[in-house]
Amino acid sequence: MRSVSTTLIRLSLSFLVTGFTLLNANAQENSPFTRYGLGDFYNGSNAITRALGGLGAAYSDGTNNNVGQAINFMNPATYSNFFMVSYDLGLTFDTRNLRSENPAGKFRSNYFYPSYVGVGLPINRVKGIGMAFGIRPLSRISYSIVSRERVAGDSLATIYEGSGGLNQAYVGIGKKWKNLSIGFNTGMNFGRREIGTKKIFINDSTFFFQSNSSTLTSFSGMFFNPGFQYEFSVGKKVNEQTKTTSNYLIRIGGSATLSQSLSASQDQKRETYTESQAGDITIDTISIKNGIKGNIQMPSTYAAGITLHKTASNNRGTFEMWSVGAEYTATQWNKYRFYNQADQLVNSWQLKIGAQLCPDPLTGRSYWSNVNYRIGAFIGKDYVDPDGNGLKHVGFSVGAGLPIKKWNNYDRQFTVLNTALQFGKRGSGVNNITESYVQFTLGISLTDVWFQKRRYD
Repeated sequence: MRSVSTTLIRLSLSFLVTGFTLLNANAQENSPFTRYGLGDFYNGSNAITRALGGLGAAYSDGTNNNVGQAINFMNPATYSNFFMVSYDLGLTFDTRNLRSENPAGKFRSNYFYPSYVGVGLPINRVKGIGMAFGIRPLSRISYSIVSRERVAGDSLATIYEGSGGLNQAYVGIGKKWKNLSIGFNTGMNFGRREIGTKKIFINDSTFFFQSNSSTLTSFSGMFFNPGFQYEFSVGKKVNEQTKTTSNYLIRIGGSATLSQSLSASQDQKRETYTESQAGDITIDTISIKNGIKGNIQMPSTYAAGITLHKTASNNRGTFEMWSVGAEYTATQWNKYRFYNQADQLVNSWQLKIGAQLCPDPLTGRSYWSNVNYRIGAFIGKDYVDPDGNGLKHVGFSVGAGLPIKKWNNYDRQFTVLNTALQFGKRGSGVNNITESYVQFTLGISLTDVWFQKRRYD
């Protein structure tokens, strides 16, 4: 009979390969903000923390029956809470509206992309050791902008295009000692940045070939992301009539992604070309330079948060009743360098708040009373600064954790669908270009006793 470990490894690898294929699907996005740095950085948290306004440093699931077990890769200390194997997949649908004041204009884009795919598993439940591994996109570059002008009596169209982004393959481990948990993620950040500028003269009497200047940069490098959480009780109450114990706890947490240097290789091409039905045809190559070595300096990110939550215990188990929390994150983008060149980036920060409520998980009588309802909000400063006025970034979110199948029996079934609906805006009245967006994320946490040794065949 096939061993449990072999079956688990094959299932996990198959899950990650499927996720990697999805991550490489093209998203139909077109945003000028992705021109800067390594593109538009995604909200890198799972569906639960997205619904909580982005809380991740001091949030942890997997400790109580009714929450389930998603993978909080924002703080690897939470891996110590894994009690069963969990397969976690996030999918996001995003719609964005760009508004320009001068020249006046509007642009809308809709696109779909996988947010994350990962596997979490306990290594030693008694000693509180768990691990997780997976892959997720960190940023995306996707823009195509046309500028028109008159030069020496002729019309000139300039097309600015960009594609690519940054991805992450990670593996992490967490360990718990009584109230303290620590952990770390490490792995590889990798991606590409392909940008090009095409110039097209439009003239009725004279024909001009078009020009194309393109640069393709591939990069990769190791990263390190440590984290910790510490939890302590601030009060207990026992209801003798219902035989229920209520416990009020405070959890503090912090995490950091240390600065890193990505090794890069760049190919440059300068040419004239003409268009045909078969595609662009090169007329004359002016310059080709391949394999230009360099580095990309990525900045450090720090996060710290606090959560107050209530648990209740009876003969059915321990349940999360409610939680409220706050978190502050900051990234030192002034230290970003691309081949020793700075970009129009500034240090960013966010202040986040969130709350979660489960109405009545103790009795297990009603499905909707076992659902976890979530709400959150954030305010901050974006890292992109295209016009020198800074981009204010605000948003709020709602969501729910929907238990699947045996929602009234937590002996071995913890599969949950986590949803998050986010509304946000980048920019304000001082900016020429502003962006508003709506994101819907569906997180699927497939957690169960996948392998159970039978007593009888």
